[in-house]
Amino acid sequence: MENVPQWQGVKACTYDMQSAKVTITFDAKSTNADKLREGISKLGYNADHVKADPEARAKLPKCCTAPKNAAGCGQGCGGCGHKH
Repeated sequence: MENVPQWQGVKACTYDMQSAKVTITFDAKSTNADKLREGISKLGYNADHVKADPEARAKLPKCCTAPKNAAGCGQGCGGCGHKH
């Protein structure tokens, strides 16, 4: 994670497939929640009140943009094996 600019300062992150939520633990001296939300948006995902970047979202596999109960791979993002 240290090589990705939007993840500098991130200590850990987990994804809960049932709720489709990411929990991030970070060093407040290195980053802040708003910077992380913007970084997530640039990857194509919504992050609380920050909407996904439309161009980045359009590049995601369909199973990662479908509602969690309708994902094409049947597991929602994080369970399909895509490396992103």
